[in-house]
Amino acid sequence: MEKPDEKMMYNYADQFINLANEISKSDKSGSVGMAIRFAAARFSIYEVSTQSNDLAGAKDKYLQLLAEDFKKMLEFNIDDYIRLLSSK
Repeated sequence: MEKPDEKMMYNYADQFINLANEISKSDKSGSVGMAIRFAAARFSIYEVSTQSNDLAGAKDKYLQLLAEDFKKMLEFNIDDYIRLLSSK
């Protein structure tokens, strides 16, 4: 998959987070987090489907790539929060 421009990616991510934060003000059920993860999964698969002529044949490859990518993002963000919380 092509790497997006980082500045643009963070800008888009902030827009999604702002929307999630706004919705979370009135919904404390935990559904917002589940919805944003589901939306990310659905859009990720749509995105890879536009890059493959054989999605079924490439399924395992794309699942592994997406899972590794998401794990890196989780690690980055949890480390960031640990740093932020320990500086308080």
